[in-house]
Amino acid sequence: MSMTENIMYIIIVLIASIATILCLLIVGRSNTFHPNLQGPIWFTAFVYFDLTISKMLTIVFQTTYLVEQNVPEGGMTMILWTAATHYHFLFTVMAAPIVIVVERSLATYFVFDYEKKKRRYILVLLLLFQNFFGATFTLLTVNNILRYISAAVLAGIIAISSFLTFLYNCRINKRTLHFVETRNRDIKFDLSVRYQLRENVKTFKMLNFLLLMLTGMIVLLAILKTIPMIIGVEEKTKYMFKMSTDMIVHAGPIYVTITLICAVEDYRIIFYRFLGYEKKKVDPCKINSKQTERDIYFEQFLKVLK
Repeated sequence: MSMTENIMYIIIVLIASIATILCLLIVGRSNTFHPNLQGPIWFTAFVYFDLTISKMLTIVFQTTYLVEQNVPEGGMTMILWTAATHYHFLFTVMAAPIVIVVERSLATYFVFDYEKKKRRYILVLLLLFQNFFGATFTLLTVNNILRYISAAVLAGIIAISSFLTFLYNCRINKRTLHFVETRNRDIKFDLSVRYQLRENVKTFKMLNFLLLMLTGMIVLLAILKTIPMIIGVEEKTKYMFKMSTDMIVHAGPIYVTITLICAVEDYRIIFYRFLGYEKKKVDPCKINSKQTERDIYFEQFLKVLK
């Protein structure tokens, strides 16, 4: 890569890293979602630093070893770690839709007591699965057991099937909530169950756009990565495809963080607090019989300015 491209990557990685830290702080301070869902969201955001390490190793390798005709042993080790961290990020993010769908499916299944019981084993199992998925497919790809086209097809299948399952679970919760609210004579559906159903529907609504965006981005990246390999385009065109996909991947935390802030009201409130903006409370004005209406409005205006 040229010096200009390296500078562009450094700027994008820097902005995306700041967005990742902001996302971690916002998600960590909020209790909007159940801890079993909050944990995987936080972990998925944290994994972006894998990609940061990968890009930094790439720049160091190009500026240090690529000028030599024969790459020394240390350079080969750096190439291996660069590929491993890059693929680990991709496959860990690829597993995120599966984890979200499984957690929401369990929330639907345990609707009668999901909020009452912590069930921390669900969180542990989801995080173990996400790490196992990322590590396993990383090893398969680095060792050339899994081809890149196969991995791209797998990513597309996982993303689309997860999103369809998510929509199906959302429909189940909406239908159940409608049934409970219209035919509420069944003693099983007490107030806590109705509250949990409303929270499920609310969570599905907030996550709907985020999961749609993740699914679209995964499918788009899979298409952009495989088209040059299938069609057999020129090297210059292939390099343009590679640059575009890399830019999309490295800028991921920027639009993911913006999506989360826009979709979740509590995240938006925390973000405003970080910016120093907070709604000021105006004390109720005690009416004095001697005051005119103009004086009352003037006092309210002064309290707002304080």
